[in-house]
Amino acid sequence: MTFCLLATLSAAALDRLYINDFTISPGETMTVEIMLDNDSTYTNLQADIYLPEGLTIEQEDGDYIFNLTDRKGSDHTITSAVLSSGAIRILITSPTLKTFSGNSGTIATFNIIASSTFDGSKTIEMKNILATDEERVLHYFPNDTCTVTKYEPVVVTTLTTISCDIPQGVKVKFNVGVTPDNAENPTLAWTSSDETIATVTLDGIIETLAQGTVTITATTTDGTNIAANYVINVTEAQQSQPTSNPLDVDGDGYVTTADITMIYNYLLGN
Repeated sequence: MTFCLLATLSAAALDRLYINDFTISPGETMTVEIMLDNDSTYTNLQADIYLPEGLTIEQEDGDYIFNLTDRKGSDHTITSAVLSSGAIRILITSPTLKTFSGNSGTIATFNIIASSTFDGSKTIEMKNILATDEERVLHYFPNDTCTVTKYEPVVVTTLTTISCDIPQGVKVKFNVGVTPDNAENPTLAWTSSDETIATVTLDGIIETLAQGTVTITATTTDGTNIAANYVINVTEAQQSQPTSNPLDVDGDGYVTTADITMIYNYLLGN
């Protein structure tokens, strides 16, 4: 398929058809957006997409699946074909020369699939990007590239461990140190070695029930399986305990940094 031309021009300086850089995990399928930024108005678009090794576009019955967004006109359609160069050419056409709405945003989407061995950093190229306007004048867009990087989650490398004495019949929550701070999944799984001595909730709240020594274990859930053991010696219950702790300002049954922050802000404001 070819466009009917009256003239050829370079597109406006800010006009661009492109794909934003993204990360993907091996074996993952994710939706990719084709973006159109345009100062001028256009009715038809063409682009050749060159995929690197390890990436493919989802197909149905042997055809690549591309979907137009609500920026299309009433009769726009999108088709694709494989060129001898290996590129996938997409054509967005309107028989009645309807223009695309808006001046920026997603014009089409497709699902891209990463192979199970996808690794490193790859480049998707978009070349031969052409558009026509309402006068059937052809406009050339600059070539563009998109960097695709293998998703590498930041994992927990260390946990802070402690040993301590805690009286029977109290609740306490440890603020566990997770390194690095930007770990993708800092969630921990909590267990008690003896639930008759102390129990622990899913979010790490420990309740001491009887005297004795118990080990509370926090284990990472990001696949690293790093564990930290908190050896607690549960001592005799305090004989004289106030009905409530004046520092427990949020009333959750234990003192945390949230209580201290609230007290500090109150003092600062008064």
